[in-house]
Amino acid sequence: MNEFDLRMRLAALRQYLRDNQDSLSPEKIDEILDVIAKLIQVLNELDKRR
Repeated sequence: MNEFDLRMRLAALRQYLRDNQDSLSPEKIDEILDVIAKLIQVLNELDKRR
């Protein structure tokens, strides 16, 4: 998986959360936000290594 793939997954998760936030449980929203945070962390580490 490369940086482009990570950014695409991040965008897809954010869109999924926007589209479904009214029908998701608070626990599911927290899980999605945790994954988004981890992806952002990985992208930040990749940026530091440049």
